[in-house]
Amino acid sequence: MTQHGAKISKLENDFTRRREQEINYSRATNSLSSRRKKRAMVIVGVFLFFAMIFTIQIVRARANYADVNVQIAKQRGKYHHQQAVHKSLNARVSQLNDKNYVEKIIRDRYYYTKPGETVYSFPNKAPKDVNDVDE
Repeated sequence: MTQHGAKISKLENDFTRRREQEINYSRATNSLSSRRKKRAMVIVGVFLFFAMIFTIQIVRARANYADVNVQIAKQRGKYHHQQAVHKSLNARVSQLNDKNYVEKIIRDRYYYTKPGETVYSFPNKAPKDVNDVDE
């Protein structure tokens, strides 16, 4: 028996040694357990951080994808409109290559006549102005 102070003494036997070993073991396992918990929390935190970054990137990519699709749809609409305009202009060019059509336009807009022709104007039908565009 050893004395720890004047009035208290510790018994040295198998029970107290085993009890002391159990206490030391439980302190060590508690310390190890708390370290493991801290390590696990750090790992989970890092994982969540990267998961949030990837999620934000995915959301932004989808938003950009939607914007691009909207722009593509608008550009396709413009393209189809331009194709229709191009088609109508090609039709007008082909009409201008027709001699009879050009003659009709010159007679209607610019009041030209062939030699010996007489032009009659009717009150119900007002002539087009020279500057009006035929569409």
